[in-house]
Amino acid sequence: MFRNLLLVSFLVLSTSVTYANEQTERNKKLVTNFYQEVLFEGKYQKIDKYMGTKYIQHNPNVADGKEGLKDLVKSFIPKTGKVKPFGEIKRVMADNNLVILHVKTYHFPGKNGGSLVDIFRIKDNKIVEHWDVLQAIPDKSANKNTMF
Repeated sequence: MFRNLLLVSFLVLSTSVTYANEQTERNKKLVTNFYQEVLFEGKYQKIDKYMGTKYIQHNPNVADGKEGLKDLVKSFIPKTGKVKPFGEIKRVMADNNLVILHVKTYHFPGKNGGSLVDIFRIKDNKIVEHWDVLQAIPDKSANKNTMF
């Protein structure tokens, strides 16, 4: 009896862990696809594909909601309509419903670009909340390490 109970407990725990890992991987894919398509490629029209009906923004320079994000993405697109290379994702980390990206930006916030950490919260397979921290890459560093 104890052996059967132990086996059932193991199977339930194993299934729960597998599901959590699969969901975490889906969350990472959602955020990296969003970042590539909407932010890097400037396809602000596809925001609804990735965002929940309610979107909470913690960047003080961007309004809450999808329209605030659409306005930000539109501001990245030059008047020529040709989207410049934006940057590259250097690291992707996730913990349950939070996905964290470490991104190298090419054109802002300074002439050398920047190091950006974006944190996204996922609910019901949609992005519903965002935080970020951005630091310009300086001309000189006090050490030989890169920011990436």
